[in-house]
Amino acid sequence: VWDYFSKDSSNAVFCNICAANVSQGSIKAKQKNTSNLWTHLKTKHSEQYKEAQQQSEVQKTLSVRTQQPTLPQAFDKVLKWGPSDPRAKNLDKKVMEMIATDIQAFSVVEGVGFRRLLAAAEPRYTLKTEKFYRTDKLHHVHAKVVIKIKELLAVENAKHIAFTTDCWSGSTESLMSLTAHFIDEEWNRVQVVLNVKAMSGSHTGEYIGQLFLDMLTEWDIDSQRVLLVLRDSGANVVKGMRLVEMPDLSCSAHTLQLVVNDGLQAQRAVGDILAKLKRCATHFGHSVPAKQKLEQIQKDVGLPEHRILQACPTRWNSTLHMLQRMQEQKRALTVYSGDFGHFTCPSVEEWDLVEKLINTLEPIEEITLEVSKSDASASCIIPTIEVLKRFLETQGPETRGIQTLRKVMLDSLIRRFSKIAESKEAVLACVLDPRYKQRPLSDSTTKKAKTWLEKEADKQHQASSAATHKGAEEYSKKPRMEKSLDQKQSVLDHLYEDMLQSQQTVTGVSESLNEELDRYLQEPVLDRKTGDPLQWWRQNAGRFQTLAPLARRFLTPPPSSVPSERVFSTVGAIYQDRRSSLTGSKAEMLCFLYYNLPLFNWQY
Repeated sequence: VWDYFSKDSSNAVFCNICAANVSQGSIKAKQKNTSNLWTHLKTKHSEQYKEAQQQSEVQKTLSVRTQQPTLPQAFDKVLKWGPSDPRAKNLDKKVMEMIATDIQAFSVVEGVGFRRLLAAAEPRYTLKTEKFYRTDKLHHVHAKVVIKIKELLAVENAKHIAFTTDCWSGSTESLMSLTAHFIDEEWNRVQVVLNVKAMSGSHTGEYIGQLFLDMLTEWDIDSQRVLLVLRDSGANVVKGMRLVEMPDLSCSAHTLQLVVNDGLQAQRAVGDILAKLKRCATHFGHSVPAKQKLEQIQKDVGLPEHRILQACPTRWNSTLHMLQRMQEQKRALTVYSGDFGHFTCPSVEEWDLVEKLINTLEPIEEITLEVSKSDASASCIIPTIEVLKRFLETQGPETRGIQTLRKVMLDSLIRRFSKIAESKEAVLACVLDPRYKQRPLSDSTTKKAKTWLEKEADKQHQASSAATHKGAEEYSKKPRMEKSLDQKQSVLDHLYEDMLQSQQTVTGVSESLNEELDRYLQEPVLDRKTGDPLQWWRQNAGRFQTLAPLARRFLTPPPSSVPSERVFSTVGAIYQDRRSSLTGSKAEMLCFLYYNLPLFNWQY
């Protein structure tokens, strides 16, 4: 019975399950008994009472056995661990980690199947109640991981931090996510989900700005360490960052979405064919018999048995995927329309328009995926914009019929990214990325970049932070280049090559920083597709001792807020129906653990 009760420093007895104080019948040690303890278990915790009775019977049986060598083995096999047993505590932690890592509901611990599994795997362990994991263990594990994250974000490890943030609204909660990004001393890119904070009241710019500052304070991060904040283009978010004077930049992926939407809405013929294809997709999406008939036709004509995709208004690339699938299933759709009707199949001219739309949208998706990669840097923003401009300016037979769309996209791209050359963070990231350097920049922007670098290097020198970096290889005058691998070229590759082959030299100046910069800029660029800029700097930091700390700083920000947007796919799973009763704080803890437990390999 003592597996379910404990004594405090005053010898008072407490129930380990409900924390109730239970009397032992007398204050005299010799007259104390366990009758009240058994009664408490029987009336308050019937399941544990049965388990305790079984354990008691086992102990009585074992005590009368005469074969002493087998007694420890029998005890170890059937006796339950107490709640304070280190082995039980370790399994408590593992169950909590499973709930967070696999996005399970807390009620999983009440399931018969899960309880039978654990009982078979480790009979000595007593699985706790749902409430125990939802309250005690969740808070305990969360607090431990928070300590590890704060150590990781300490100024000696992360002097400059970039942030991505995004907002999300569900049926019961509105949330704001915050993800931190930095490059450590070993030139590794580190990404940490810090918050998925519940929002209340009106989400004004003032509210969002203050909430951002509150989250920084929560993590002991001084605002001076904030290098850049990547956010969406919502007016309230933009206002919030400006009010708290944070250096900020619009999410490149979100801005590209707006550019594409502008183009798709600009040409009536495009709108008509998209509407026709959406009606077709809706027909198959709402009718099981229609799907089955199409599957049979696909088999008959030898096409892949792929389902018809529908476009989503909030994701422009879903429109591209719909077009690609329709083109793939053109023969099957034509047969179906002829046999069963229900929708009008596109004409020959419209199918030609579909092909041209695909050819225009595919390179834009390629760029969107590029800026959305988990290891992408803000250094790619200016080069991708420049290449996309050149692509949209191209005219020929493949653009006839959609020239208005491409012109509107080009104008929108130029307008929406008109101030990108004024962003110190984007410009210097481009210059300090050995794949791009100054090649995508205009002469005036290159001069501006040099001025910014001089100022930043001066600040760096004054702060005594220009020492040779840990792990940098021995000084060498020869650049270390990665070998290029043969890869399939996309329509954009030759445009990148043209851009990066230009401006092979720059004018050097006498000062040491500019001599180092001049030497760096005149070296060949790293291969764009196979080169790793952080690996290059890890190998060459010793040769560029002034530029290397600046590279670590300005290559830190990602080009988009996609890392924070991805958090909400997890949030959606956490807020599913069976967890609708979760409070915002507990959902935040679960999301925090989901992303950060693997970061430390579950060691904390």
